[in-house]
Amino acid sequence: MDGIVTIIGIAVVLILVGIAVFYNTGARKRPMQNSKRHREQLKLQYDTLKVRPTELVDEEHFDRLRQALDFDYLDKINDAFRKEHYDWSQKKINTHFRGLFRFFMLASIFRSKELFDKEIHRLWEVMRQFEGEYKKFCMDFFEGEITEDASERGERHAEERERFEIKYLMLFQLGEQTPTIWGEFFQYGDGKEFIEYIRTHNLEQVKQEFMAENITPDAERTFENLYNHIKWGMEADADELRDLHPGPEGSAEDKEMDVSFLYFLSIRGEATEEEEEELSRYTGKGSGFYATNESFGKMQKQ
Repeated sequence: MDGIVTIIGIAVVLILVGIAVFYNTGARKRPMQNSKRHREQLKLQYDTLKVRPTELVDEEHFDRLRQALDFDYLDKINDAFRKEHYDWSQKKINTHFRGLFRFFMLASIFRSKELFDKEIHRLWEVMRQFEGEYKKFCMDFFEGEITEDASERGERHAEERERFEIKYLMLFQLGEQTPTIWGEFFQYGDGKEFIEYIRTHNLEQVKQEFMAENITPDAERTFENLYNHIKWGMEADADELRDLHPGPEGSAEDKEMDVSFLYFLSIRGEATEEEEEELSRYTGKGSGFYATNESFGKMQKQ
């Protein structure tokens, strides 16, 4: 009798261990991850891929990005990435797609091309696995292939992180989910030196310092729009900034807006307590999300 009880006890333990392994390894979820399902979910969640640039981004520049992003190619990337991240929702992956697309926009405009999120960097690596489609995308958007220079990985200077944040908040709408990807803004500085350099130098000097080489005409217009917006934002009347401050776009859980007007008021020392709180909500300032200064690949155009 004791032997039977022992055997039953061992069997129960083995079953429990098997169930634990089954759940902890994600085996329960993996059979549901298939290409057809991924494609259907990408279509259903396609609206959340919107880049949502600010008005500074030249319309032709943005249109060229949209035209270069072929759905069938995105479907391949999405399928491969979801099979690696089988426990991620399509919405979460689309949030990272959006970050990658915005990074490409920045890479087409500026000489410095750091990427500050390892998961978005991995998504970009998956994108590059489809060599033919990736090369076509680069030629359609950049007019030259963008590649990684692995030797330039490593710790970056704090001012590079600062400049990334300022360029990002000027050219794209920010949402409460932004710091969950890029980390809390302004941990390495508020970007005031970058802004001051632009304010006190002429356009050609700023182009020589920061603009990408072999830039396309529409991307150059975006650069010029940014330059003029910063010059104006540092000189405009505070009430004028407040009057022009736009409201948020998107659904309740995916709400984003242009925060550059709030940023100008803040670094000029003219923001109210409520305006500082609003800026913090969209930049994650004080949220505790870690803002890495690690560069996961520097990109060059060949």
